[in-house]
Amino acid sequence: MTDYSMEVIPKPKEGTAAVFSWSGEKGKFAVIKGEGNDNYICGACGNVICQNVNRGQIINLVIACPNCGSYNILKGT
Repeated sequence: MTDYSMEVIPKPKEGTAAVFSWSGEKGKFAVIKGEGNDNYICGACGNVICQNVNRGQIINLVIACPNCGSYNILKGT
């Protein structure tokens, strides 16, 4: 299992990016879970945002951390 720190970016302007955000209660949990070998970690607070995914499986997606609200870019490298 490999952990990758995501890049924190400013909130994207409306219509400029695909943004995934959690509308439920705040907390330290993954919003995307899979069966792969990698974790993507919030670049601000260290929360695991994407758990057990494969590198490159999710591309060009901005994810708002459900714990701290920071916007993280997942470039799919």
